[in-house]
Amino acid sequence: MKIDLTNNQPLVKKNDNNQGRLKLGQMTVDSPEAKEAASSDKVNISTSSKLYQRALDLATLAPDIRSEKVADLTAKIAAGNYRVSSEAVADSIIRKSVSEFV
Repeated sequence: MKIDLTNNQPLVKKNDNNQGRLKLGQMTVDSPEAKEAASSDKVNISTSSKLYQRALDLATLAPDIRSEKVADLTAKIAAGNYRVSSEAVADSIIRKSVSEFV
């Protein structure tokens, strides 16, 4: 196996010329201890990374549309009871615009 970081070649490739050898860049490793260490590599994922992935999975499963809220707003609009304060909308637009520059 060979790791080559030059010439846009794959990072890891089999080195048929040196079977039984591990080649890392310019360094070739022949010792049995090195071979054993290379074959027993492990990956540990932190608890915070696992929690982040779980939160991401749950967020992905959540519906994009909150149907209860849509139904409530639709009923208010149909009944003529939905009122929006133009001052509140303008204030929100200004606040959001200013926060982008800060």
